Amino acid sequence: MSSEKVDLSQIRGDWDFHSRYVTNAVEQTLKRVNKTWKQLKAAGRKKGQVPVDGALMEEFMEACAQTRALCDDYLILAETQGQKPARKKTRKRTKKPAAKRATSKKATRKTTKKTTKKAGKKTAKKRGARK
Repeated sequence: MSSEKVDLSQIRGDWDFHSRYVTNAVEQTLKRVNKTWKQLKAAGRKKGQVPVDGALMEEFMEACAQTRALCDDYLILAETQGQKPARKKTRKRTKKPAAKRATSKKATRKTTKKTTKKAGKKTAKKRGARK
């Protein structure tokens, strides 16, 4: 990993492009690591052992080293992206004129009071109370 910060906007595209590029490279390298590991296990003389020398082991170690280098690229991407503040999901209210908002609040209160009174009268009638 280099000590200088890399300006990804100067290198063929933007941050999103490089993020997708590194992700794809990691996926391909991990496939290579897994494929080589399976071959190593199949080439083992005893169960639970893999050959520790040879071209296949060298290829496996190279794929592991490339995976590590790509992890460094993720660190560089994290540094160059910067911290974005977390946005809260809020519901946008439709803007009504102040007069309409006030009248609609008053209308709601009146309606609530009326329904409360009616409900009170109905329960009183059911109990047999006087008016």
